[in-house]
Amino acid sequence: MFLRFQPREGEPLYLLTQRSRWVDEGGSWAIPGGAIRDGETPEVAAEREAEEEIWPVPPHRATGVITQDCGGGWKFFVVTAIVDEALPTYPARQTDATGWFASEDMRTLPLHPGFRAWLVTTGILS
Repeated sequence: MFLRFQPREGEPLYLLTQRSRWVDEGGSWAIPGGAIRDGETPEVAAEREAEEEIWPVPPHRATGVITQDCGGGWKFFVVTAIVDEALPTYPARQTDATGWFASEDMRTLPLHPGFRAWLVTTGILS
């Protein structure tokens, strides 16, 4: 789930999680997410995965679902959402840290390679 906060002044902030060292690409930063279970929609899966990785999930309004066909029958879904406040969140389960970051701040983070590529294609990172 790609959570975005727009302060009255300044750049938007995005909620990122640092993946636990024991998972794929451990130590990298990305958005909360994971596999869709049978019968789940992307929105339901994103909500469940966010609850598993951050606490608490800030109140939000979903704004869309971006689908990327990865080939071989795999699809990657990003549920975008906005929040009214950049409330503090805390790591849970597969997450070592959480934080709100502007695009400029993300340039210095060790981002998950797939997430970095997606940020570039969306224009959030240049």
